[in-house]
Amino acid sequence: MEIPSDIDGVLKRLLEHESDAPSHSVLAPEDEAYLRSLITAVRLGRRSVLIVEDPDERLRYMFSNATRAEAVTMLGKVVEATGRRLADGDE
Repeated sequence: MEIPSDIDGVLKRLLEHESDAPSHSVLAPEDEAYLRSLITAVRLGRRSVLIVEDPDERLRYMFSNATRAEAVTMLGKVVEATGRRLADGDE
């Protein structure tokens, strides 16, 4: 059996992969893939707004690579694009 020279690095990578992957997900595989692509974009420096609603209806949010004003602008674009799709009958 061959032992890697950087065992600490190997262990760290194993733990990172385990913590990244939830033990159970309610997302469809294509949604998981899309979420991974979004996370990659954020890590590459794209601006983002992430919003999660907890069971107690409290919102947790994060702006990444964006100011508050840029985040509000992005949210406005989302509302506008969604309104257009709904008006066009695309749901």
